[in-house]
Amino acid sequence: KSSRGEIIDINLSVRGDMYHVTNLTNSTGIESDSSTTGRIFPRAALNWRYPLSKQVGQITQILEPVTSFLVSPYGGNPNNIPNEDSIDLEFDDTNLFSPSRFTGIDLVEGGPRFNYGLKWAASGKNGGNTSLFLGQSYRIKSDDTFVTGSGLENNFSDIVGRANLSPGKTIDLTYRTRLEHEDFSPRRNEVQLAAGPPALRINTNYLFFDTQQNSEFGGREEVSSRISSKLTRLWRSSFSARYDL
Repeated sequence: KSSRGEIIDINLSVRGDMYHVTNLTNSTGIESDSSTTGRIFPRAALNWRYPLSKQVGQITQILEPVTSFLVSPYGGNPNNIPNEDSIDLEFDDTNLFSPSRFTGIDLVEGGPRFNYGLKWAASGKNGGNTSLFLGQSYRIKSDDTFVTGSGLENNFSDIVGRANLSPGKTIDLTYRTRLEHEDFSPRRNEVQLAAGPPALRINTNYLFFDTQQNSEFGGREEVSSRISSKLTRLWRSSFSARYDL
C-alpha cells in the first residue's frame, strides 16, 4: 500500500497438470487409444486499485478504480488435453478480475490481458447502501479458445456491470448486465428483487442471456418468484414458480 492510498498486489504462480487419457477424440477429430500428456503454465499478475472516500453528512461515498494486468504464455490448451469441466463459460462482473474465467481446470486462459473497472458505493449510518460497477477486459491478441457469444472472443470484451440498491434490511434490488462492446446491445440482463422480513420474504427474478456457441444450454428468458416464511426457529416454508418467456 502506497503513502497515497493505492493498493498494489503482485502475484507469481506456476501450475503443473498431467493427464492420462484413453479413447480420446480431440478437437481436430483425431482419435487416440491411450496417451499421457501435461503442461507447465506460469502466470504473473499485477493488481492495482485506488479507493477514494468522501463523507457527506451521514453518507459515506467510495469511488474506486480497479485494474489488473496478467501475463501468461499462449498455447496452454493442446488438443490432446480433454476439456470436460470448462465447456460452459459465464463471463460477468464476478469473474472479470479472475486469473482464469473458465469454470474448471481443463482449459487455461493464456496471453497478455488487461482488466479494468470502476466501482462506486454509498452507505448510510442507518445501514442502507447503494453500489455501481462497470468493467471490461482487453487482450492484445484475440483467443479462439473463447467461443462466439462468450463475451471474450474479441480483443475488447463485452462490458459487464452491476447496480445494487438496498435502502434497508427488508428491500434489496440488484441489476446485472453484459453489453456487446460495439453497439451496447444486451447479451445478458438479470434483475433480482427481495423484499420483506424473514417472516414473509418475497424474491422475484428476471433473467435473459444470449445463446453461446457449443454451450450445453441455449439462450434463456424467464421470470421466477419465491415466497418463503420462517415460521419458527426450526421450521420454514416456501413456494416457488418459474415461467419461460
